[in-house]
Amino acid sequence: MTRYPGIDATFHFPDYPSIPRGFVTGFEAGSGAGINPVTGNDQVSGRDPVFRVWAPALGTVRLAWRLADAPYGTDFARSQYREAPVQGEELDALGFRIEAMETTPVGWWAVTAPSDALAAVLRDLADHAAGAAGGTEAPVIEYGYLLDEDPNLRPDPRSRQQPYGPHGPSATVPDLGQPGSASTSGSNPNGASAAGCSPSGASAERADGEPTPASASDDPAANCALDGGWAGRAWDSSPVYELHIGTFTSAGTFDAAIEKLDHLVRLGIGWVELLPVNTVAGLHNWGYDGVGWFAVQESCGGPEGYRRFVEAAHARGIGVIQDVVYNHLGPSGSYLGMFGPYLHAAAANPWGDSINLDGPGSDEVRALILDDLAMFAADYGVDAFRLDAVHALLDSRALPILEDMTVHMEELARTLGRAHPIHLIAESDLNAPRLITARDDGGDGLTGQWSDDFHHAVHVALTGETKGYYADFADPEALPKVLRSGFFHDGTLSTFRGRAHGRPIDGDRVSPDQLVVCIQNHDQVGNRAAGERLSHLVGTDALAVGAVLLMLAPNTPMLFMGEEWAASTPWQFFTDHREDWLGEAVSNGRKSEFAGMGWDDSAVPDPQDPETFTRSVLDWTEFGEDGSGDDSAEAAGAGVPGSEAAGAGAADAGFATSGLGTGSAHGTGPAARRAIFELYCALGALRAERPEFRELAFADITVDAAADGADGGDDGDRWVAITIGGLHVVANLGSAAASVQLPGAAGTAGTAGIAGIAGIAGIAGIAGIAGIAGTIVLDTARFLGERGVGRGADSHASRDAGGETGADGELFASIEAGTVRVPPMSAAVLTTPS
Repeated sequence: MTRYPGIDATFHFPDYPSIPRGFVTGFEAGSGAGINPVTGNDQVSGRDPVFRVWAPALGTVRLAWRLADAPYGTDFARSQYREAPVQGEELDALGFRIEAMETTPVGWWAVTAPSDALAAVLRDLADHAAGAAGGTEAPVIEYGYLLDEDPNLRPDPRSRQQPYGPHGPSATVPDLGQPGSASTSGSNPNGASAAGCSPSGASAERADGEPTPASASDDPAANCALDGGWAGRAWDSSPVYELHIGTFTSAGTFDAAIEKLDHLVRLGIGWVELLPVNTVAGLHNWGYDGVGWFAVQESCGGPEGYRRFVEAAHARGIGVIQDVVYNHLGPSGSYLGMFGPYLHAAAANPWGDSINLDGPGSDEVRALILDDLAMFAADYGVDAFRLDAVHALLDSRALPILEDMTVHMEELARTLGRAHPIHLIAESDLNAPRLITARDDGGDGLTGQWSDDFHHAVHVALTGETKGYYADFADPEALPKVLRSGFFHDGTLSTFRGRAHGRPIDGDRVSPDQLVVCIQNHDQVGNRAAGERLSHLVGTDALAVGAVLLMLAPNTPMLFMGEEWAASTPWQFFTDHREDWLGEAVSNGRKSEFAGMGWDDSAVPDPQDPETFTRSVLDWTEFGEDGSGDDSAEAAGAGVPGSEAAGAGAADAGFATSGLGTGSAHGTGPAARRAIFELYCALGALRAERPEFRELAFADITVDAAADGADGGDDGDRWVAITIGGLHVVANLGSAAASVQLPGAAGTAGTAGIAGIAGIAGIAGIAGIAGIAGTIVLDTARFLGERGVGRGADSHASRDAGGETGADGELFASIEAGTVRVPPMSAAVLTTPS
């Protein structure tokens, strides 16, 4: 792999032999590789700071630059945001200097004869990069390019920093050093090793004194390189936590998010997945309108804040997945098309012009994408990437871009000395197993992909919604089939699409953990008209059943921020476009979209209204009674007195007062939120402990359901049972108690009525009882009832009266002779000898 010097970093260009770039071919080539445009000699260094840009169709390109005169930061970004480019006389007024650039036959331009002023600054930068600057601060250059006769200053397509937003000049970034280096090891506010690895490889302790849950198949020491540094993370079915930096905390910054990482540790999270962090127009956006792929959004903390977040996650043993968008550019601040053939002239997708992946000039376009991935992995330490909407990548080349990514990330991982691969996870609605089939077997070789079928099947089972693409999932066989074989649509008719859809998964070539599944995510919540969470649609009992199905499914589970405590705040679609025409178009388009589905447009929040963004910010005060959400006294397992319960079904003020939604919302009070959080913690610890989730194959999964047998599948008898080795999950989704015989358990003497796990502290007892035949290790009805919430909220009175039943049948799960009885809308988790 050729390494190519840029102004801010060493990039990793792919090996496209047909493109001699003309100036420098890389420092590996040594003397004679080309003339260094800064020093004028033939000694090429990968860290030489030079200005280069690809603009093959232009007749003239000039560099405009000046030294920055103020420190950047979130306050700067929010107060100095530019709504239009610097242009004309403003360049002179702001002190920008102009430098000529020289071109090559393949369209790359560079400053080959810098002025004395620029040469002096570049020498200063080189001294800092070499460590010979005596501890002084490296200069920061603000710059951009003037294209032909266009008077507007355009940002660098490979800009690492856009302190004024996408319309303003680019800025150089001082050398951040390698991830985990001494230059950044002090960034963790808790003082943990930047590598996240102790010398002995021992597990860390949680903030509440309990041990950190181990990953499902990986000793924490396996994530450490020989020198104690972070070496990546195995894809081991550990839970993923999806969050949006701007709404995860009230501050909306990387540093504020770092303060909540211990919360994720309590949940047993192995991966944190960040929604896109690259530069977008405005100060708040979901991130999918990105226009500067290399630049980290300044209002969230910029490059330095991002690096601190990644290292803080690693210090806690958490891998980082970065969501990236290569299928389109945002509608505001996109200037790539001015530089070269980056866009398909005659092709578009639902979000705008497609990226040119297979037309003339596409080698350099693909290089831009591959270099962006390499930058995040090499310079920031990112462990994996979620690739947005890969079905919208129009690519007819023999080597598809997805396989190209796999090849280059494999090589980069070796170059970086990673112990684990740099993982690629696709978002795809194709239900195409080839994405996650190994390259040796003819696939693209991606590590994993999102699977919407799981979400749709569980959502319909819990809510009863059957409109739109949910219609097919009303089939009673939908949920069992998804659990058993991964996809529901595997060549079957999709009525929403009006055609057959998908292809079966070959269980010999694909494993269940390659499917990332959820019951909520940014799309499934945010793309509802009013951004309702599942907690606004169903009661606490159903939330608990959904949590069990998610966390103990055979796939890799993913939580959406706030789901773990049934957050009351919605998550809505919000934008901050400053162009009046664009803001109006987005607002009207949103209303029209849902009007076509029968919604009253007055109930659809305006994306441009600042309150739409504000409503979507998580309210951590509702999670922790003291307002912090992280007080050690409120650690999982501490318990919540039943007198504090508001109960399932109570109106939730935080949502109801916003005037959103068309139906009644199911609210959750403090006790219910705490109970749901404790349940997720218990399930995370259980998943980490059970050996069944290690190297699991589809052949290891047995799924039974009421719809499979004579019981039928009506609302009164709707249950599904999952068996993986010695672990059994029985979820009763119906309105009557269900009786289910465990596979291979007929005639065995079971242990009846074991109490639900009392928070994290109760997990310690699992190992000691795992060998007992037919043992209930978790019962959601009892779990919630002991915390004063859910259907079994009167459990204490019932138990004191000497009974285990109520007017509607059993309050709690029980087992006898291998048959488990499960109350309505509840789930039981059992173990038998495997």
